[in-house]
Amino acid sequence: MDAEPVVVASHELEWQAWPAEEAAVRGQTEWKTLISAGLTHSQGLTMGVARLRPGGALHAHRHEQVEAYLILAGTGVVTIDGTPQAVGPDVAVFIPGNALHSIEATRDAELRFAYVFAADAFEDVKYVFGE
Repeated sequence: MDAEPVVVASHELEWQAWPAEEAAVRGQTEWKTLISAGLTHSQGLTMGVARLRPGGALHAHRHEQVEAYLILAGTGVVTIDGTPQAVGPDVAVFIPGNALHSIEATRDAELRFAYVFAADAFEDVKYVFGE
């Protein structure tokens, strides 16, 4: 498949979530995959937006691909390899490949962030939770 220009409006997509039986381990994250081979004629990058309800978290996990977050709204804490960092709007975060990381929303507001993987498709990212 050759890559082509693509424009995707997130408001036109439904939120996705892990099945209830996986949410206890993975967290109560919801996301919309915007750019991903299979959904779009793209390659090299996968992009989406995610949200965490107040006090919610995407639990500690790792994956081979590097990842970047851009915090869009709300406040929270990103922990990478055991080091926590407060985050809020307009803060960018780079996560090295295979780094153990998590993100948690503060209890007072929803946290929304964009994520980008160095992967052709979201399905190429194999999440490994815990240690």
